[in-house]
Amino acid sequence: MLQAKFKNGKLLTLFQFTKGEIEKLRSDSDFYCPACNEKVIIKAGPKMIAHFAHQSTASCHMNERGEGEYHEKGKILLYQWLLRQGLDVSIEAYISPIKQRADILVKIKGKKIAIEFQSSRIPIQDIAKRTYGYLQEGIQPIWILGANLLQRTGKNMLKVDHFTLQFLQQYNQTPAPFLYFFDPESTTFITAANLFQTNNNRMIADLTIRKLDKITFLDLFKFPTMSYDLIVEVWKKAKSRFRLYQPRRLYGKELAWYKWIYYKGTHREYLSSLIYLPVIAQYRMNTPPWDWQSRICLEVIDPLPKGSAFSLLTCRFQLQKSLSKHVPPLIKSTRDPILEYLQLLSYFQIIKQKSSNVFIKCNEVPYYTSLEDAIVGDKKIMNELSQLFKSKYEHDS
Repeated sequence: MLQAKFKNGKLLTLFQFTKGEIEKLRSDSDFYCPACNEKVIIKAGPKMIAHFAHQSTASCHMNERGEGEYHEKGKILLYQWLLRQGLDVSIEAYISPIKQRADILVKIKGKKIAIEFQSSRIPIQDIAKRTYGYLQEGIQPIWILGANLLQRTGKNMLKVDHFTLQFLQQYNQTPAPFLYFFDPESTTFITAANLFQTNNNRMIADLTIRKLDKITFLDLFKFPTMSYDLIVEVWKKAKSRFRLYQPRRLYGKELAWYKWIYYKGTHREYLSSLIYLPVIAQYRMNTPPWDWQSRICLEVIDPLPKGSAFSLLTCRFQLQKSLSKHVPPLIKSTRDPILEYLQLLSYFQIIKQKSSNVFIKCNEVPYYTSLEDAIVGDKKIMNELSQLFKSKYEHDS
C-alpha cells in the first residue's frame, strides 16, 4: 500500500518523500493500516517504489491484492496526472461501507469516480464484486487495464478472453463497448473503442494511442466516430477465414456444431452469407456468431412456410444455451444481440418485423452449392451491409 496513517489518523503518502526523509520516518514514527488499524512497516529500496506493508499476512482488506511494481508505478502516474489537472483526487481511498480500497478516487462536479488500474489477472467474481460495490455507494468505477494485458493480433484486431471481456465498458450514449489500457513504462494511454467481437477471442478495435501528458481526464470520455468501412473490411477477412478454415481435429462445442449442421443437410462452406454477421452485443453470447446465427436460420426460420410468424422469445428459447448469464458489470447498454441479428435479416428482406416481438418470414434463407459462389456472396452481402451500418447506428444510443 502507498498510504498509511499516524496514530492521530493523519494519512501519509510515502512515495512523495525523498530517501533521506523516508529513513527518518522509518526510525521516528509508527504507522498503521487505514483499513484494519494494524501496525505496518515501511519498505523502500533502490529497486522498488517506497510503500507500506503489514508485518504479517493478516486478513486485512488492504492486503488482499498482491500488487507489483508495474501496478504501483501505473497507479502513481495516473494519480499525479489527475493531480496536475487540479482535480480533487486521492490515492488508495478506503471506502469503509464496502470495505474496498479504490486505487484512485476522483471527485468532480458532485460525482465520485473510482479508477482501478488492473495489471494482473484476478478472479472474475472479484471484478464484479468490486464494481457492484462501488455502484452501491453511488461511485462510478472505471477500469483501466495494464498494457501488459493488451494483445494485438493486427492493426485493428485484439485477442481477448473471458477475463478481458469483464472489463468491457459501454454507456448508453456510446454505440459500441470500449476498453482502456495504460502502460506506465512508456506512459502511453490506449483507448480501444467501437469494439466488435468476431468470435469468442477476437475483437475489431478502433485504437487511439496517446501519451498520458497529451490528454486530460475528460478526454477519456471522447470516442472516435465509428468507422463502418473498417468494420466491414475486417469482417470480410473474418468471413473469408471462416469459409476457408479446414480444422484438423474437432472437439467439444465446435464438433457438436459441425455434426449439427451436417445433420441439417449442409456444410460450413455452403452456409448462407446471412450467417456470421456483425452485431454489437455479441459479448452477451457465449458461442461464436456463426453458431447461434445458424441456429436461428436453420432451426427457427427455415422450417416455416412464407408468411408464417415467429417471435423473438422463440429465438431466445432456441438459444438459451448460447445466451450468457453474466453480462460484463460495466455494460449499461440494453442491446439484444438476437434482436440485432433479426433486424439485419429484416434489412435483407428474409423476414419482416411486425412488432417488437413478432417477425414474419418473407423469403427463404439462401444457401450455396459451391465454395466459390459462397465467397462471392459474402463480399456482396458485406458491401450491402456497409450501407446499412452508415444509416442504422448514426441515431442509435
